[in-house]
Amino acid sequence: MTEASAGPQRVAEALSPEAAEEVAQVRASVVEVLDERAGLRRTHELMVEAPGHDPRLHELLTAELGLLGLVVPEHLGGLGLDVSAATAVIEELGARLVPGALATSLTAVLAARALGPSAEPLLARVVAEQLTLASALAEDGAGWDVERTATRATGTGDEWALTGTKTLVAGVEAARVVLVTARNAGGDLGVYAVDPTGAGVDVHTRMTLDQTRRLSTVRLREAAASRVDAPGGEGARVLLDHVRAMLALESAAAARACLDRTVEYLKVRKQFGRPIGSFQALKHRCADLAVAVAGARATADHLVTTLRTGAATRSHDAALAKLVCTDTLMTVAAEAIQLHGGIGFTFEHDAHLFFKRGKSAQLLAGSPATVRAEVAALAGL
Repeated sequence: MTEASAGPQRVAEALSPEAAEEVAQVRASVVEVLDERAGLRRTHELMVEAPGHDPRLHELLTAELGLLGLVVPEHLGGLGLDVSAATAVIEELGARLVPGALATSLTAVLAARALGPSAEPLLARVVAEQLTLASALAEDGAGWDVERTATRATGTGDEWALTGTKTLVAGVEAARVVLVTARNAGGDLGVYAVDPTGAGVDVHTRMTLDQTRRLSTVRLREAAASRVDAPGGEGARVLLDHVRAMLALESAAAARACLDRTVEYLKVRKQFGRPIGSFQALKHRCADLAVAVAGARATADHLVTTLRTGAATRSHDAALAKLVCTDTLMTVAAEAIQLHGGIGFTFEHDAHLFFKRGKSAQLLAGSPATVRAEVAALAGL
């Protein structure tokens, strides 16, 4: 496993030997491709270019490695692997801050898989047509509170039309289907699939603090849609939980990668004739960061187990993991800038990429204060 890799995966111990080996093979294949084409130098280039991602890399990971179909059941044309295979890919992408829509698409696929039989037609299309997905939940005024969703769905059966505006949508610039939360005339909250290039859909992508992940506003005006989840279900909540899971997994992996890079720097940077990493004060700071990173890793591992087993604590565990892991990434990235000294304060330094990803992850899918209150409520406190 490489330096940028997400580190030891204790969750694999809960898998059968066969499943664990499959996850390890998937991870190794992805690491090989990413090590060759997705270094942080390449990230610096991509984040200021027009597409904002590497189309060839996306093709390698999807069309050639078949990552979009990793967890899609075999009877729908997918590989039918364990959820851990997809989360491993999300971690490796997060460790390298890879720009693009693959992590958000895998997240949407995992969410669709959790929706049950109602989402099977979409999952079959994901494999057959190599569909890249995106998730659209947030709205002005409502934020990420799915219960306050104002986007309207009119129609019945397989034919629906959506009207409303979704904000902070990640990965839509490369997506072919967007999963949108909306409420029908009866007040039922559901998840609908929309073609972002179709009539009545306007996508405005903008550069934000985290230049490695572009966010878009999606305006819908009687846009054609099909329902993905079953009526009366918790599809919107499932979608939100998986978005939070993605942010947690990415952040835990990025925190590890950021700390590893910082420690390596401390080993080679010399002052007064000796590596600065030998100074006790810096050792103590790195030790504290290592403890925080280990805690984030354990929290992310527990969340993966929750997603695998379909535990009833999914919403609580996803919110808690998002809170812990994104806060950890912010702490590690801020310390990395300090520990790199003068060079760390330059805007072009890699540490700033981790810092901006950490702040973006903190605010997406609910601010820290909002998520903290939600965790307490879900825990009955």
